[in-house]
Amino acid sequence: MSNNRNILASFKTIDDAKNAAQELQNSGFKDLQVDQIGKYAGNNLNDITNPVSSNFDSLTDLTLGSLVNKNAEILNAVDVSASGMSDGAHMEINQNVLLTVVTDEAHAKQVETIINLYNGVI
Repeated sequence: MSNNRNILASFKTIDDAKNAAQELQNSGFKDLQVDQIGKYAGNNLNDITNPVSSNFDSLTDLTLGSLVNKNAEILNAVDVSASGMSDGAHMEINQNVLLTVVTDEAHAKQVETIINLYNGVI
């Protein structure tokens, strides 16, 4: 039975995550990865520049970019990022960088300490 522990930490900036990853590597941790994540499915399209003359299907095409499917677009249209009808107060929406570290249980506390030094949230 494996004694591995997966530690996932979110960061506000890619620089903080990369700095934490570098320090972890310098400390001997090899199984780690930094990724940017988002709460919306699919990739944004950046070719829609004029809402009057461009071809778009929905509100989310204009505000969030084209999503994977129509169901996702419909559900995401109610988000404050798409509608602009609210300021999204009290919503943490900027923790979009993920650092994943695989270590053993004996070294988990050291990983957590380094992540906390770079403002990561576990």
